[in-house]
Amino acid sequence: MIKIKLGKIPSGISSLDTIIRGGFPSGSFVLLLTDVGAGGVEFAISSAVMLSRIKSEPELYRTVKEQVERTLNKEEYFKVPEGICYVSFTHSKRDTIQEIYRSFPDSFATVIRDNLVFKDFSYLYYRDSIAPSSWIAEEEELRLSILKSEGGKRGLLEELISFLNVQAPNNLVIIDSLTNLVRACYDTIRWHDLVSFLEGLQRVSKRWDGLIYGLLTADIFERSKEEEIADCADGVLIFEWSQEGVSQRQQTMYVKKFRGLMPHMEKDNIIKFDTTVTSTDGFVVINVRRISGHR
Repeated sequence: MIKIKLGKIPSGISSLDTIIRGGFPSGSFVLLLTDVGAGGVEFAISSAVMLSRIKSEPELYRTVKEQVERTLNKEEYFKVPEGICYVSFTHSKRDTIQEIYRSFPDSFATVIRDNLVFKDFSYLYYRDSIAPSSWIAEEEELRLSILKSEGGKRGLLEELISFLNVQAPNNLVIIDSLTNLVRACYDTIRWHDLVSFLEGLQRVSKRWDGLIYGLLTADIFERSKEEEIADCADGVLIFEWSQEGVSQRQQTMYVKKFRGLMPHMEKDNIIKFDTTVTSTDGFVVINVRRISGHR
């Protein structure tokens, strides 16, 4: 009988990794389904920054490795992505870095700027846009690319597939966002083909053995289509706002599903996490809500 060792990749968010027993199974396609402003983007950025730091800082690597390995079973081993890839359909790298500077500690933007493979697909996303190319891109080269690009939305998918085949193996990939991708292809490609692409992404992610985060804004598409997208992923993290009292809202997160992770969480009676974004650590878990009547 051949024994298979399974990689475990920490999210890099220590307040979460201690709860989910070290992190996520390597080779996972994780859907981050988020209400607007509820923390999905912040989670992805915080995870990318911390994983970059873990990889590049030997002392931090040793500390995190020791912490994670205490939670693993004998079939699992600690793994850190070799690199970070960020895919955007509407933002340039400069715009993304500026947004991170505004929302996170300066060190976050520095880490992302210096350690990120950034792919801007706006030259395909905006190919058929009625907005002037000068509004969309400041650089003349990119404006010409938008005007000259061929292949339409199917070309966008093909280019994304080519990029992932090269860059995704053993890396963390953030797709920002699946909302943009689905919207771009909605009227030009059959829904079945889009779902097949996501199903294929889930399958090939096992071969790549890294981690893929796909951001999707909640309530943009019909509920049935949102559920179909969620069904394609290995794991679904929900980020939403909950009402606390009359006037206060709280960011919360819960795991809707996760292959290989849910049995442990159900055993521990974990139901929902209260979260926030701090000026020092980015996305953090500040409270764990458990099923009523259990400890």
